[in-house]
Amino acid sequence: MRWPTWTPEFEYRIRIVLLAIAVLTCVALPYAVIRSNAEAMMEASGWVVHSAEVKEKFNRLRLTLAEIESVILGEFAQMPRASGRAEYSRVREEIDPLLAELSEATRDNIDQQNRIGALGALIGGRLKLYDDAMRYIQANNFDAAADRIRQAAELFDTGGYWAQIVAFENELYVQRTTRLARLERNSRWAMSSALIAQLLLLGSVMFISERQASQRRKAESRARLAVERSRIIVQSLREPIAVLDPELRLLMNNEAFAEFYGNETVQHGDVKLQEIGNGCWQDAELQQRLLDVGARGREIWDYECAQTCIDGIDRIVLVNARRMELSEDAGSKDRAGILLTVSDVTARKRYEQRIGELNEDLERQVAQVSEVNRELESFSYSVSHDLRAPLRHIAGFADKLGVHMGASADEKSHHYLEVIAESARRMSSLIEDLLEYSRLGRSAFRVEPVNFNAVVAELVAMLHSTHEARSIEWRIEELPIVMGDASMLRRVWQNLMSNAVKYTSRREHAVIEIGRTEADGESIFHVRDNGTGFNMAYAGKLFGVFQRLHKASEFPGTGIGLANVRRIIGRHGGRTWAEAEAGKGATFFFSLPAVVGTIVADEAKK
Repeated sequence: MRWPTWTPEFEYRIRIVLLAIAVLTCVALPYAVIRSNAEAMMEASGWVVHSAEVKEKFNRLRLTLAEIESVILGEFAQMPRASGRAEYSRVREEIDPLLAELSEATRDNIDQQNRIGALGALIGGRLKLYDDAMRYIQANNFDAAADRIRQAAELFDTGGYWAQIVAFENELYVQRTTRLARLERNSRWAMSSALIAQLLLLGSVMFISERQASQRRKAESRARLAVERSRIIVQSLREPIAVLDPELRLLMNNEAFAEFYGNETVQHGDVKLQEIGNGCWQDAELQQRLLDVGARGREIWDYECAQTCIDGIDRIVLVNARRMELSEDAGSKDRAGILLTVSDVTARKRYEQRIGELNEDLERQVAQVSEVNRELESFSYSVSHDLRAPLRHIAGFADKLGVHMGASADEKSHHYLEVIAESARRMSSLIEDLLEYSRLGRSAFRVEPVNFNAVVAELVAMLHSTHEARSIEWRIEELPIVMGDASMLRRVWQNLMSNAVKYTSRREHAVIEIGRTEADGESIFHVRDNGTGFNMAYAGKLFGVFQRLHKASEFPGTGIGLANVRRIIGRHGGRTWAEAEAGKGATFFFSLPAVVGTIVADEAKK
């Protein structure tokens, strides 16, 4: 762009334009400020009314749900129908429209819509159970109806979401009311502020008008300095850069380009691009694309080609080009030129090729390992399955031999027979555990809600019935509902809780604690006991197959339970670990990630 010649007439015109702008601002600014404040106040007032309407719809929903509960409890109690008592079906039909109105009214806030969506899901679940209860009441099956009403209260409690939605709407109402008051206060100062701004603007216009000439000269000086600095920067870059005219004649280039292709640094030269670099630029397709850049304004992005440069080394380069307007000092004023850049990617391409080869090799190795794992699982299953029949024969014939020998057998013979039978039984137990471990890796994975409170309570009752003579104190925290495979997760709790009972058998009073914590997007569960414990130096062996830290004579077992725990939790995407101290008890942990972690944290507490 060429600056216009600064003359007194030009300066006079500039002053007239600035004065017109100042006068217009003096008139338009107060109007704009007042109108803007009025519109903002109307908007804020509308939002306050909107918050009140949302709260009113929310209260109507709560009252309607309470009315449904009142109706169904009245039907359950077989109370005589009062003249004003609503029918269940009529009140039931009001819920969905109210939820739709609430969802529509909160479209401005995605968090509130998510809460209302979750609340709607809970209400839908509760109403489904209420519908079942009404059918059972009509069929005089009051036990089933009571069970449905109790399930509705326990599984689909909405108290937490009621409180969150009300608190959020109250907070929005306070914020919007505060904003409306602030806008009203700001409006009172708008006019005086606008007047001050107008005076300052008029003074600034006069001041700027007086100094514009000197600032323009300084700007021109800075522009020339910037151009010179740009040239220095381009010359110092290690990436080859050149400027071509539309006929691909070299107008200028930096030192890196000259070194790369062996030509001298030129300006306003008459050398064509095809004539430099010992034929590096003879690619017909590239030449045509460069001509299209100059003639049609197209661009070249990362055009890859091979070039043999002046040093005789074969290189792979990426060529980029775009059209640019040439400046006056380029010798081609008002003409379009081509900015050409070259990037040497030879080393990167070699690395990419090497990485590709390594990735292919890694994929082959992974496939081999996967195949080996499948073969090992198949082998383990087959061997374990085929070994059970011989073991049954050994145990059976040992019993028959004992019966056959009868009283004629001496004490040593009876001992040998007992050892044979006990070893066969233990081997059979090991095979069964190995089969279970193999099945865990191949069984289908079914995801469903699992209530850990119910699972733990059931296992505590089972363990209590089998160890009635022992003094065991259970300390159990509230546990959540999680998403996962119910049978697998039940096996995890059974193994950990059975181990806690087993390894506290030498304590006069056993204490077993069960709880959970939240950390880094995970739900972490633990089973802690005051039993025998173990040395942490051997903790790495705990979760291996058939790995035991105590003798079978001290604590019975096959040593595969914790391996099953690790495999199950691994299939759920979690982790397993343990902490202990010899003689002071142990704590076993497992975690479930957020995707299979708690779905309703407060639901399990109801």
